[in-house]
Amino acid sequence: MATLTDLPLTPFRYADALGLGLSRQQLRRLVGSGRVVRLRRGWYAAAGVALPDGERWELTRRHHLQRLGEALLDHPGCVASHASGGVVHDLPLVVSPHADVELVRVEDAPSSRRLPGVTIHHTDTIDVPVTTVDGMRTTTIAQTCADILRTRRLPHALAMLDEAVRASTVTAREVRAVLDTQRRWVGRPRALQVIDLLDRRRESWGEAYSAGVIHLAELAQPIPQVELYDEQFRFVARLDGLLDHEQVATECDGQGKYRLGATAETGEQVARSVLAAEAVRQGRIERLGLEVARWMTEEAMHTPEVVAQRINAARSRALSRPFTGWVRWEGEFRRLPLLPRAE
Repeated sequence: MATLTDLPLTPFRYADALGLGLSRQQLRRLVGSGRVVRLRRGWYAAAGVALPDGERWELTRRHHLQRLGEALLDHPGCVASHASGGVVHDLPLVVSPHADVELVRVEDAPSSRRLPGVTIHHTDTIDVPVTTVDGMRTTTIAQTCADILRTRRLPHALAMLDEAVRASTVTAREVRAVLDTQRRWVGRPRALQVIDLLDRRRESWGEAYSAGVIHLAELAQPIPQVELYDEQFRFVARLDGLLDHEQVATECDGQGKYRLGATAETGEQVARSVLAAEAVRQGRIERLGLEVARWMTEEAMHTPEVVAQRINAARSRALSRPFTGWVRWEGEFRRLPLLPRAE
């Protein structure tokens, strides 16, 4: 007879559990006790198993799409919208596994409603542009982005739009055109702030999310992706961000960089190797006269005050010695600062 320890350390199918000798009743009891989690129909995982980010997101997305399909059948006058529209368009958006399905009414009575697991939005001022993606009716990608910008927290909205624009999935002009039709809609000022903060030079979702956190902390925005060289013009590092007047380099790390190419057996070894390389790299940056403020994407998301604390701590340590290197910016080697100080 199989036990909990016999189950895989990755998501498993119902048939896999039965094949290991676990009975239907045992699996039901394990789910009821919280020791096994039902991910979606026919798929399970042992509680506490840490799934890779991509696999966890794909399971969440599939489950959301399943619930969305059921909601669309129950509400034929509606289409997917807001975060659910973002899931349909496969936008880089964080969605909780327990988040409501979001619809917008495009036919019949224009009224908003909250139902168990479903939020129905409405609009009675303009025609809602609709498209079909993989058989699901949803708001167009520009409309979806505009709705997300108005309703999600600024860091989430900025990370989503920054990456979507960088991937040429949508343009800022297209999203702004939708917002121009929503002049009195709730959340529009915040949405316009997001568009103002867009920067195609950022290279990751975490960098863009952190830029939103930095904005809310009322700190200066780092200049993205600046190349750093030593006194002999030898390349040292490509910085995530640079506060040029404060001589502070900002670095946002994601968990993925510490797991790249790792298996369960080699994961710790890979992480240690990457961390050691990062320590050497940071030492080279600091020897040129910069201080480094570093944080994880997960820290920016769950404890955003850490980002401001580390930037301010680095600022207090900086300027104690001159910057002796060079930065390559816009095709030229420059000394600091790069830009005039903002008023």
